[in-house]
Amino acid sequence: MLKLSLWRTCMFIATYVAVTAVELNAANATSLTLLSDPIEVTADVDTSGNYASVQISVHNGPITQLVSTNVQGNSLATIERTLKRQVTWHDPYLLVHSSCGSGNAWRCESETVFKKTDSVVIRLGDLIGTATEVYKNGHFYDVYDKLEQQVDGLSQAASPNFKIVLNDINSNLTVNAAATWTVNAAAWTQRSTDITATHPEQSWNETEWEHYFSAVVNNAVLARYCQHSDELQQLLQTVEPELDTYHRRALADALSKVVPLERPKAWRKTY
Repeated sequence: MLKLSLWRTCMFIATYVAVTAVELNAANATSLTLLSDPIEVTADVDTSGNYASVQISVHNGPITQLVSTNVQGNSLATIERTLKRQVTWHDPYLLVHSSCGSGNAWRCESETVFKKTDSVVIRLGDLIGTATEVYKNGHFYDVYDKLEQQVDGLSQAASPNFKIVLNDINSNLTVNAAATWTVNAAAWTQRSTDITATHPEQSWNETEWEHYFSAVVNNAVLARYCQHSDELQQLLQTVEPELDTYHRRALADALSKVVPLERPKAWRKTY
């Protein structure tokens, strides 16, 4: 009888734990409607972690396209308000914010851009930034991050990066070379002034080299990307006598990876 009683007690405890776990999981998972018209957007929210893990669904009839994000909030109501603010409609475009939650990668905060046509919802791509940063005056804006932490001698912060201007041409985000060069012109000029005024020395430490070399690589990559061959050749002639073998090779390697007017979609493999 004692053994039977113990067995029943153990079974009761096991059943209680299992049911409680299911109830907790159910309590932590919630479905929300973020937008109903002109495109239906819903979200499945899991609040079991430090960040709410969210799977956002953009509906197009029987087809659903997904965007993952992470949101902080001390209540489900706060999380819902945040998610609704992060879904932006600019006819015919829908922008859905995506966040990695924590981290310093440049792509941690981005917008997924959809376009509504008569019959379908097209996913145009992911752009670095917030809704107000990536879409202005009919143009889209992104950040060149292909060489983030990919250049020898440069930290993440010093890696080449610049604004890219994109136009929607036949539902494809295409690089506007002239606008991209123009929007980065002030930074190019400032870096050019710094490069001309600086002369590296053998006694320089890594920090001193990085400041100079970052300016060189940023301008070289920008010129090659925007197909400004004359500016690139003039820059290379200026810095060639100043660079040591290590930095000369690092610059050549960085430039070999730059494809002029390459769309960000080509080097970002997540969509």
